Amino acid sequence: MTDRERFLKALQTNVPSIDGKQLVIWGMGNTARLYQEGLRRLEKEGFCISAYCDSRIKEGQVGEQAALFYGKPAISPEKLREMEQVCVLVCTPTPGLIAEIGRELDAMQLEWHLLDEVILKLHADQVIACYDRMADEKSRQVYEDVVMAHIHGTYLQEKADSLADAYFALEPFSAEDAGEAFVDCGAWIGDTVERYIWRRGGMFQKIVAFEPDAGNYAAMQKRLERLNGEWNFAEGKITAYPFGVSDTSAAMAFESYQDGLGSKFVGGGKNPSGEGVCRAVALDSFLTEPYSFLKADIESYEYRMLLGAKNGIRKWKPKIAACIYHNAVDLYEIPLLIHEIEKNYQFAVRHHSRTLAETVLYCWTEEKGEARDIYEA
Repeated sequence: MTDRERFLKALQTNVPSIDGKQLVIWGMGNTARLYQEGLRRLEKEGFCISAYCDSRIKEGQVGEQAALFYGKPAISPEKLREMEQVCVLVCTPTPGLIAEIGRELDAMQLEWHLLDEVILKLHADQVIACYDRMADEKSRQVYEDVVMAHIHGTYLQEKADSLADAYFALEPFSAEDAGEAFVDCGAWIGDTVERYIWRRGGMFQKIVAFEPDAGNYAAMQKRLERLNGEWNFAEGKITAYPFGVSDTSAAMAFESYQDGLGSKFVGGGKNPSGEGVCRAVALDSFLTEPYSFLKADIESYEYRMLLGAKNGIRKWKPKIAACIYHNAVDLYEIPLLIHEIEKNYQFAVRHHSRTLAETVLYCWTEEKGEARDIYEA
């Protein structure tokens, strides 16, 4: 049996049956928030969530009929017991928490599965299509390992790739190019911008950075002021905007989370956290000059960013380093979307964390090199 056959068999074995069942997601924390973009796309396939549940919701603590989580009823475990034909989908990437929730659901004698397992196994054809498009054997192995870790609710067993080299792990993404224009979507406090500058030895054409969180943006501005002074860059060589990036230009509901580490857009309409709104822009309408390197770590909005950049991607064919770990849907839909936009891209995947975070999809056209790790002998 080949590696591909083994992987496909694992995807097609013990596929959960959810037909005719009410799907309830267990978990209402940040992971569930990150899944909203993927779940909205799945709704078009008929994969619809009936409610959300969490052990922190106690009977009588809130008016259950009025409590909502992203437009769906938020119910207590007591209410969950009253539902018929229910299948619980556990939404957390933490193995210890999965085991704890599983014991609670087993005690309630309820059918449950990991949300990631259900999504990935029901989309085995799309997952294997991504596997087939990987440019090198290491990428196929990393992709398989990441997918199976999501399915089993475990962390990757082998040592992660160089944690410091996310976005620059492959030769096409680390080579010096004095004419390169780097676009950083989700620039946080400017850490990736600084790493980029040092890797390029200050040799590049321009940097354009987007960061919607006000605190992060202020911190990044201080860093950029220092970098401009240290490197004696010409005015305008680095430009930063306090905006997010999406498929449209609009004011969108936004929440600041975990001191800015996980700040994100949360869709249109009222912000569940009660916080304000932030401007989002589409790259196709905002950037008029060519760019050659596009990086994105924007908390589940990578898919929508790509939709808003498809004209520029087709025209300029930039290298792309995009996070695909924020929800299981992105693991297969983002590679397939990029292939749909520009079929000449090659794909590689590297994982830069000891947890399930920091899985990066690398895309480039053939003339930009091969998928060789920068420290490869």
